[in-house]
Amino acid sequence: MEIEFGILNREELKESVEVAARAYEHYEYFTNFFPNLDERRRVIRSLMYRFMLTNFGKTHFLIAKIDGKMVAVAQIDDAQYRRPSVLQFLLHGWLMVYCGVKVKRVNRWIAMDTVASTPCHDYQKADPNIWYTSSVTVDPDFQRKGVGSKFIGFWEDYIRERGGTQLILFTNSEKNLAFYKKNGFEVFDERDIPIPDGKTMRSWSVRKTL
Repeated sequence: MEIEFGILNREELKESVEVAARAYEHYEYFTNFFPNLDERRRVIRSLMYRFMLTNFGKTHFLIAKIDGKMVAVAQIDDAQYRRPSVLQFLLHGWLMVYCGVKVKRVNRWIAMDTVASTPCHDYQKADPNIWYTSSVTVDPDFQRKGVGSKFIGFWEDYIRERGGTQLILFTNSEKNLAFYKKNGFEVFDERDIPIPDGKTMRSWSVRKTL
């Protein structure tokens, strides 16, 4: 199985959204906030498209393909990255995310994402050579086949070539945590995050020296 790695083209945005949507469909990061599958699928597609569209050209989107089919996509932010303003999100159709979905659910998800990502953002401030993976997905049909590990290897080479010395990210899945540990990451922050119905969700922030 030969994997081709590269940088996302604008014309491939919708294809990358489909890869992300399939990968995130049963991830705690979304299921805890959108229990209905149809609603969850709508929200994920809309969220991912608006995030990618607004951030395109402002950060690094890396992809993996097999036989011309996109099977993985990741957004990786260097220390100079600055999150787009509210106005920029609105200009790229952010309000469409709320169509057909309870506003409270989306806002709770945004609040959770902010809390979960804070340890990485704070850690990244300590060194201009730390890169942050804000989103990474592998098509479910290609998981557990070595694609994810090889994709990480591509990120590492890409980051080193641009002066990066560390890579950080967070996950809310024990399965994903085990995968990252297997690939040389170590936990530097662990916390419980409140979610609907008075429950909590575990969040792990991990790092790897390159």
